Amino acid sequence: MSALFIGFFILRTDLGEMGDALTSANYLYVIPGIGAYIMALLWRTIRWKVILKPLGDYKISRLWPVVTVGYAANNVLPVRLGEIVRAYYLNIREGPSKTSGLATILVERVFDGLVLLFLVAVVSLFIPVAGLFQDLGDQAHVNWLFLTLGLSLPFFTMTAGLIAMAIWPKIIETLVARVLTLLPGRLRPAATALSSQFLLGLSALRYPRRLGAIFLLSIPVWLSEAAMYFLIALGFDLQDYFSSMSLLVGVLILTTATSNMGTAIPSTGGGVGPFEFFAQATLVFFAVDVSVASAYVLVLHAALLLPITILGVVYVWLSHSSLSELARASQDNTGAPKPDSMGSG
Repeated sequence: MSALFIGFFILRTDLGEMGDALTSANYLYVIPGIGAYIMALLWRTIRWKVILKPLGDYKISRLWPVVTVGYAANNVLPVRLGEIVRAYYLNIREGPSKTSGLATILVERVFDGLVLLFLVAVVSLFIPVAGLFQDLGDQAHVNWLFLTLGLSLPFFTMTAGLIAMAIWPKIIETLVARVLTLLPGRLRPAATALSSQFLLGLSALRYPRRLGAIFLLSIPVWLSEAAMYFLIALGFDLQDYFSSMSLLVGVLILTTATSNMGTAIPSTGGGVGPFEFFAQATLVFFAVDVSVASAYVLVLHAALLLPITILGVVYVWLSHSSLSELARASQDNTGAPKPDSMGSG
């Protein structure tokens, strides 16, 4: 999938003109852009603290390295396997089971999608977006309605499902117990424990106030990331393609949504391929020169991936381990490092 979307990205780009756009850009804007992204990660950490509240009252200073390491792992491992690494790293640092931690991360991802759709809905009040999704479908050679439903419907379905599981855990446990009767007897206790731990990780969804807090905290997460898109866009003079700065802001919020929702498509680490394609296609739809859009997207994605990956590697190194060791240990309990061997980070 990465190769396919990279192909779409390259085929519509004049590499010589893209090179010119890269050499003429003002890269000073990347510095505050990275600062905006770090702020987005800080908001993510605060939100995760709220989601984890039923499991324990964890300090933001303790959760921050876990979030950073998880994102670093996502940037180098395919199909978001970094989420498993983050759940494992939380387990060895703070104690919650990997399954409960993974459930809280799933809650995060669902609310990310919901808030991105919410921001698209808000922007659509001022900017016509129906044609954008039709154009994205045409370029991806997928029916636009199928593409739109494929990017949005799973988030609504998963939200309803997770909330139902959190509100009625006894019913879910009964259903799971019936399903587990199909397993060999020696496997049932472990499977039952895993299902209970997963439901425990969803506990934050039982309370309307906490549900609202998770949604509200997700808004500054994505507005901070959109600020990164905006700042780096200034370095490529994207404002010259729009009649007003507010229109540029609206288009970049849309670009934030489409590029990040596109990374839900299975791909290599960091969503390479789908990210470039959807971001480029969104900007080109709004009449940004394709070579400038392509150059901007490459720099933007590099700024999203490289600094956090380096920071995550540093955190892991300080705990006397490596991302590869964490990735292996997160899927193999027998080879897992002991909590005290990881340091306090």
